[in-house]
Order: sequence, then structure tokens, then C-alpha cells
Amino acid sequence: MIKLKNWSKFKVERPNYSNALKRAFLMLEQQNKYPEDAQYLMEELSGFNYTQLQLHRNEVVPSDIMRKFRDGIIRLGMDEPVQYILGYAYFMDKTFTVNENTLIPRQETEEMVQRIISDHSDGKKSILDIGTGSGIIAINLGLTFPDDDILATDISKGALKVARLNADNYQTNNVFFKQSDLFENIENEKFDVIVSNPPYISFDEKRVMDQSVIKYEPDLALYGENNGLEFYQDITKVASNYLNSDGSLYMEFGYHQKNEIKKIFANNMPEYQVEFYKDINGNDRYLKAEKERV
Repeated sequence: MIKLKNWSKFKVERPNYSNALKRAFLMLEQQNKYPEDAQYLMEELSGFNYTQLQLHRNEVVPSDIMRKFRDGIIRLGMDEPVQYILGYAYFMDKTFTVNENTLIPRQETEEMVQRIISDHSDGKKSILDIGTGSGIIAINLGLTFPDDDILATDISKGALKVARLNADNYQTNNVFFKQSDLFENIENEKFDVIVSNPPYISFDEKRVMDQSVIKYEPDLALYGENNGLEFYQDITKVASNYLNSDGSLYMEFGYHQKNEIKKIFANNMPEYQVEFYKDINGNDRYLKAEKERV
């Protein structure tokens, strides 16, 4: 753990940006943490990008920024994700509130949302987002398609509180929220699109995961039974009951789960054709399922 006494010199000297970052890099490296997180933290706190920080490197860091930076480095030393320290994360060029009740948005999810946007035909759609977390999927779709009706659900009250805050921030009046364990509280409704980024990590994978994820991101949104396949099995058993005849189901999944998920769809949704998509790194990452047209 980083001790505050390591920063006592800064309190006297009023460090410049260059010295503050050098000290932070050294402290994090000594603990086998990620120095680049300190760079990102300073950029966000100061409002400077990397190039601007270089231009201002000899300027004294304002006391309020230095105080927040010092506190942030201590928290980074305890493996807290920088997004939780800041209280927000970026997704599709927008800022979303995040905390320990919600996952930190990932690039792979952006790619799935872009696919949904690309596939969206003309006309008003009804969309269900299962396991909405911070609301990033539902809100982005709501902003892109303001005529659509979007229902976002989550089992977690804490997550829904964050999602509602984000929706209020972007004034997405076409996005509605409901607490529900999967389809439990969805009564006799059908949708043109169902999308879900469910928990898909096996409990066995904990041993190779980053400590920041293990310690801080919510277990409820991370892990699934049956080698991470639990929610694919549960959702596909009933999803067709909630889809319109020409509706589509989109799901994100782990990079090594494609073959098992293929089997799940073959067993539970045999009348649906499943198309798999790769992420920017070339890994199979999300899917689209539609009823085969005769």
C-alpha cells in the first residue's frame, strides 16, 4: 500500500506535472502496478491530453488537482480501477457514471452496439436490454434511435440507480428501467431486438484475472455457473417467447465460448440462425440470432 509520507515532499515543493508523474510512475512500478494509469488519471484531472501535458510539464500542479491525484495514486496502489476513482468511464465517445455496482465498459461491447445500429432498419423498434448495468447499451441506442421504445433491466438495484442517473444525464426519455432477473418481470411483451452482455466468466478463471477486476468490479455482473454459460442457457430457453417473428437477439460472450454457445442455440433455439462476429482483436466476441426465413 502506498503511504502518504511518500508525498510529503510534494506538499512542500508544489511539484510540477513532470515531477508529479515521475514520482507516481516510480511508486506504481515498485508495486508492479500500471504506470499508464497514473498518466490517464492526470490527463483526466487536468483536462490536458498527452501532448498538452508535455507542453505544461514544468508548470506547478494546482493544489486541488494534486490532492485528487495523490489520493488517486494511493487507490491505484490498492488495485482500484482508475474509472472508479474518477467516477466515470467513456463509451462510444460519451461519458458514463460508473461505480462498484457496475462493470467498466469495454471496447468489445461498443462493437456489438455498432452492429445493432448498423442492422437497424427504418421504422420504430422495441428493444430489450437484459443486464443493463450502467445503461450504456440502452442509452446509446436510445440516443441513436429516439423513436424506439427501449426497456433496460437488471437484477441489481445499485446498477439501476447508476443507469437511471446516466439516462437523466443524456435525457433519454425513450429508455425505461425495470428491476428483473432476466425475463422474470417482463410480462407478455415482445420485442424487435433483445440484447444482452451477460456475466460470462467462469469462476475458475479468477486465478488469471487482473486484481482490479477481482477486487472491485461486481461479481454479479462478471461470473456465471456452468463455465460461464449459465445465462446463455437460461436466456435462449425462453428468448423466442419475447421476440417478434422477425426479431433479433444479440449477445456478447467470452472469446473461447463460441463452440459451446453454438450447441446451446442448436438445442434451445434450433429455428434460429446464429451469426458470430469477431472483435477488433480477431476473437469471436458477439452474436446475432434471427429466425430462419423460409
